[in-house]
Amino acid sequence: MSFTFAARTLLELGKELISSDEVALYELIKNSVDAKSPKIFISARIVFTRSILNGAISMLRDKDAKKSKSSLSLVEDVFHFVKSSLIETAPEEAKQVLLGRLSEATVSASRFEAELNASYIEENWIEVRDIGEGMSFEDLSKVFLRIGTRSRRADNIAGAQYLGDKGVGRLSAMRLGERLGVRTTRAGDTRWHLLDINWRLFSHDTDVDISDVKIKPTEGEFKKDQTAKGTRIRISDLTGDWNPDRFRDLLQGKIARMIDPFEAGLANKLLEVRHNENRILVPSVPPSLLSAAHASAHGKLYFDKEEPVLEGRVAYHRYAAERPINQRGAEIFSLAQEEIKRRGKRGHAAVRLVPIQPDALRALGPFSFDVYWYNRRVVEKVPDLTMNSSETRDQVAQWSGGPMLYRYGFRVLPYGEPQDDWLSLDVVAFGVSGFKLNRQQVIGRVRVWAPHTALSEQTNRQGLIDSDAASALRTIMMWVLHVELRTLINEVDAAEKVTKRNAEIKALAFRDTHQEVQDAVRALRERLDPSSQPLVARVASGVDELASQCAALVQRIDDAVKEVTSDREKFVYLAGIGLMTEFIFHELDRSVSHTLRLVSDSRKSLTASSLRALEDQLITLQKRISAFDDLTGERRQSKSTFDMADLVRDVLENHAGELARHGIKLHSKLPSLKVKAVRGMVIQILENLFANAIYWLKAQDRYQVGFHPQIWVELNISEKTLTVEDNGPGIAPERRELIFQPFITSKPASIGRGLGLYISRELAEYHEWQLYLDSAVGRHRKGRLSVFVLDMGG
Repeated sequence: MSFTFAARTLLELGKELISSDEVALYELIKNSVDAKSPKIFISARIVFTRSILNGAISMLRDKDAKKSKSSLSLVEDVFHFVKSSLIETAPEEAKQVLLGRLSEATVSASRFEAELNASYIEENWIEVRDIGEGMSFEDLSKVFLRIGTRSRRADNIAGAQYLGDKGVGRLSAMRLGERLGVRTTRAGDTRWHLLDINWRLFSHDTDVDISDVKIKPTEGEFKKDQTAKGTRIRISDLTGDWNPDRFRDLLQGKIARMIDPFEAGLANKLLEVRHNENRILVPSVPPSLLSAAHASAHGKLYFDKEEPVLEGRVAYHRYAAERPINQRGAEIFSLAQEEIKRRGKRGHAAVRLVPIQPDALRALGPFSFDVYWYNRRVVEKVPDLTMNSSETRDQVAQWSGGPMLYRYGFRVLPYGEPQDDWLSLDVVAFGVSGFKLNRQQVIGRVRVWAPHTALSEQTNRQGLIDSDAASALRTIMMWVLHVELRTLINEVDAAEKVTKRNAEIKALAFRDTHQEVQDAVRALRERLDPSSQPLVARVASGVDELASQCAALVQRIDDAVKEVTSDREKFVYLAGIGLMTEFIFHELDRSVSHTLRLVSDSRKSLTASSLRALEDQLITLQKRISAFDDLTGERRQSKSTFDMADLVRDVLENHAGELARHGIKLHSKLPSLKVKAVRGMVIQILENLFANAIYWLKAQDRYQVGFHPQIWVELNISEKTLTVEDNGPGIAPERRELIFQPFITSKPASIGRGLGLYISRELAEYHEWQLYLDSAVGRHRKGRLSVFVLDMGG
């Protein structure tokens, strides 16, 4: 005795196991791919829909209508109802044939209903045709009609790349329609082979065994060309409505995601789709949409001999932040561990980590990932794709849902579907404020090449069967998205919030700085003799005037910001004026710091040159503020002729105590060189160059035992250049120009603002001078640059 099963069980494996029409159609597409067909032709010929059929039959059987109208009159009404409901795009010949048959059947309601049913079956169908290997007559009997055949399983184990290997995919056809017609042949066969199936014979209303339902293939017509091969699957007695809009929506929506849409044109290269002879193109993800992503993660897992390597990069493009992924060996085995929840005693871990076996990781094999994240609140129009942010959000919505999984370029369902959150993106995102990195914001793919033996799909197409390899894939991808990408986004956003707050705070920062300068000036006045008091008074007056100018500038900034409603626009505006105000506050801070050092250094006498340097800087800052004042226009920066050597000595003299304290040896060669320039601007350039050199020499001294810090300052009369060189850590050649950009710094955030060199170059260019980092590599450290050049040759 052996198991037997009822014929209706077939419904459970087909119509009721397949979750949707698109999955059913996709299964037929995969069958054609497995048949090695380079092209698949999908055609829908629809003259009238199932709902029209049902409506017409209801009218014919309506008891009230039968009482009020004669039978012939009722049939005539139904005929006109069907005629007016025909699909507009249906072939004209098909419509005329249908109307002719129905017109002849109007003699009675029963005959009309029978003809209507028969016409629906014959005139409406969906066809999937390929030019693949085809099937022989024997294949139809022993393979196609054998449910659960593992004919491809053995081939997959041997290394083939079949998309299916369970032997049930063909049953998906019964979800689309009640009748199936197969026409197939192999190259070399003399005839076409035919098979017709009426799925209604397996309905729940029958109680027969499967063996009692006799289905046999038959031989068809002789082939005109014996090299012809391929299979045509025609589904009729359709169970759903397949009007042009629904068919197009299905192909351009769900089906478009089934064949890797990140490969432009791949679906249309494989599929030729028509509805009533009208071509329907299957879209792919627009490359410009991917380029507009705010953040992304790209990478791959591969094996370097026997060692697994995970490498790639996560990037937050909106703020030009990125970091590499580079994990190897034990690191990957560690992050691929599976967390198993357990009921533990109080104080004990609620989960335990189960290490992955090396065999499971090898079974998973190489895979790659491409993930794109969009902050839907700040998306903008994408050139040549969308007209506004709303259309961009629609484009994102069409392809989002989380990373989709592809094997050999074809989708493994349901990963990335609305009901599936296989990487727990929503679970984490909706558990924190901001809903950051949820599935509605993510477009992506994960590509695997593991065979079904390692990553086997469930029969209902609702995911992979649980396995160590499947668990490793999920765990590694969760690490990439939650630990690497999400952390980068959060860190950058947090820093950006601080930057935004700082941008607003800076608008009032000058008031505190003003008070510090006034305190410093009072301390100077107390310590200086009467002869210096007029100079101190001028310095104090300069500070007050600078503070007044800052207050006026900031008031205009405040007024402008108040007119901006959105937080993002406010930040953009502040960032725009940031360089203006940052310049003033940065240099004012430097002046304050230097003045306070002069006051606190009891070992150094306060010289007139020190006060003149401070006064010159304050005068320059007042004039630079006016340059930003679009109401008053730029105040003329007065140039004067002076000896550059004397000015350099004055600035170096101000740093003499600092150089001595830190044991920095100064080498200077300063022949007389007359220049015509704005004295205060040149002082700012020199201060920045010397301050940078001193900072990095002190840093190198803390790091390197036995280090002897040195600075070389030299004026070259013939070339009209000033060089400032030190033997500190130096600068990488690839950062030679980058360091002159605003806010670029290698100093801690609490120390450096990344404006000094930017400001210095701006001031040099004001004089038509050049400030640059000499290209000579390795003067003090291998592979590093160390000489700044101020070229005053014009």
